[in-house]
Amino acid sequence: MAVQRGSTLRGTTLRGTTLRGVAPLIFCLAFIWPFGGGGRTVHMMAGNATPAAQGTVQVKTGDNGNTTLDVKAKALAPPSSLSPAENVYVLWVQPPDHAPLNQGQIWVDGDQNAELHTRTPYKRFRVFITAEQNAQTQMPEGPRVLSAEVARG
Repeated sequence: MAVQRGSTLRGTTLRGTTLRGVAPLIFCLAFIWPFGGGGRTVHMMAGNATPAAQGTVQVKTGDNGNTTLDVKAKALAPPSSLSPAENVYVLWVQPPDHAPLNQGQIWVDGDQNAELHTRTPYKRFRVFITAEQNAQTQMPEGPRVLSAEVARG
């Protein structure tokens, strides 16, 4: 039995049924899938040493329950151009009532962009970047160039 376009089969019009049936799936994929895992973006505030700097922290819940951080910065001047000049930028995570934890060096490329991916077991913390003499420092001593408060939950 051939069904003509626009004809009715069991009381349902075939015209456009394929698109209407797929539309909710497309909507879900386009708007929900990229944000799975409770991810959100937190904007960082620039410090006095680098007022033009901009930064974001993409915060997600990892498979193991840890907080995954994707920190990105732009318009971040090389640390050697600061006054006083420093050698590196370091990313820190500081949970409430704890000392800051060094998460590693964040490299600035030739276009003044930087990024670092890391994880932490904490759900509430301050994340910040400082300019330092060396990347292995155990406490922040240099100026804060970007910072943000993060609360996941």
